[in-house]
Amino acid sequence: MIANLDNEVHFKHVFTDVEVFSAFTKDVLGIELNIDKVETEKVLPSKVSAIKFRMDLFAEDNDRRTIVEIQKIDYDYSYDRFAHYFLANLVDMQRSSKDYSFDKEVYVIVVITSAYRISELNGKPIKDDVLITNINPRNLKGHERQMTNHEMVILNTTYVDEDTPKDIKDWMDLIKESMVNPENPQINTNKPSILKAAKLAEINNLSPEQLADAKEMEMRKATIALIEDTARKKVETKMNEKMEAVIKESKNAIKKSEEKMNHAIKKALQRGNLSIEEIAADFEVTVEYVNQLKKNL
Repeated sequence: MIANLDNEVHFKHVFTDVEVFSAFTKDVLGIELNIDKVETEKVLPSKVSAIKFRMDLFAEDNDRRTIVEIQKIDYDYSYDRFAHYFLANLVDMQRSSKDYSFDKEVYVIVVITSAYRISELNGKPIKDDVLITNINPRNLKGHERQMTNHEMVILNTTYVDEDTPKDIKDWMDLIKESMVNPENPQINTNKPSILKAAKLAEINNLSPEQLADAKEMEMRKATIALIEDTARKKVETKMNEKMEAVIKESKNAIKKSEEKMNHAIKKALQRGNLSIEEIAADFEVTVEYVNQLKKNL
């Protein structure tokens, strides 16, 4: 049985492994890393970002002058937050350089396990498995000019399908299966890195301290979910109350309109200068409807 990789504690336990981190990075970004450690909870200097945030997983390849950061998002926040991670790392590179040049390539991978709460500017919902952001310019014809390799890749396991690139899908399947099918995960164990990740994720390979931290994390997530659910129900209740008021008001308006029309039809019948068929045509009702009113006169 493998641990739920949606849990930040389990996720870090697996992906702080140098071999797993490097293989994941290669499959997602297509770059080779030469690293000997993966850091966690790294914080950028306050001079770079007024907003203090921690990076879940961070590795630096000094040979290739490459930095890779992985963020595991329990709750989908906003694209603005993801962009802040990415751009803050770029600013940090410029801060330490002699001029405005970037001394190192910066890559950020964001892993999301829930449906997006973000949408396009036109309001259209986003349902993509992989989203890629870079800072290369484009000309008026839309052609990109490759001036940097900096890149942010957002992966969402909710929308993985058969069209997802195979190397990326293997990792997304591992994460998704750990959430929905932990006892018998359907994953690509023919890939050594996936097999190792699955072995690391086995419950028996977790320390008592890690299990305790993971349970605390789950309780925190459950509390947040409860608060969100309570807030959502309050909003729904208010919306239902408003809807009921609108429906009641509409029914009253329709009733008054019908009463007014019926009164006008009855007056037309009493005058007797129009046939029932003519009255029905004038008021756009059926002959049967007019006859019924005539009986009630």
